[in-house]
Amino acid sequence: MEKSLFLTGLRPFKWGMVFMGIMLAVGCGGGSSGGGTTASSDTTPTAFTFTDQTGVAKSTEVTSAAITVAGIDAAAAISITGGTYQIGSGSFTSSAGTVTNGQTVKVKHTSSSSGGTAVNTVLTIGGVSDTFTSTTVADPVSGIALPSEIDIVETS
Repeated sequence: MEKSLFLTGLRPFKWGMVFMGIMLAVGCGGGSSGGGTTASSDTTPTAFTFTDQTGVAKSTEVTSAAITVAGIDAAAAISITGGTYQIGSGSFTSSAGTVTNGQTVKVKHTSSSSGGTAVNTVLTIGGVSDTFTSTTVADPVSGIALPSEIDIVETS
């Protein structure tokens, strides 16, 4: 019986090394970057709405009711014009920042010094904006207008 030259020329140790080399070459294909598509972060929140306030006193700080950030799965940019905002129980600020899902936000501004005048504050989160408006109480009417004097002349 003839033995194959291929089988007889290699010793068992060398066969083990060849086998391991083949397994490493096949099994360690260099990894991957996760393959397929990767989910992107959603930083655009569900629309939110502030409740406007009317009949507020002149030149006073007016704070909105809190809104809750929803619909995002990563931190979203937050910015404000015309006032300040507060995240949770933090400090009020006018600087841009970030907010995460489930956090509450309030806005604040100073009402107008004139009667019947609106002040607007715009809060933007992840590209979605709403305006908080406060309107001061109207100035009272200055009185009743009376007609000018009338001369009454008696005639006989």
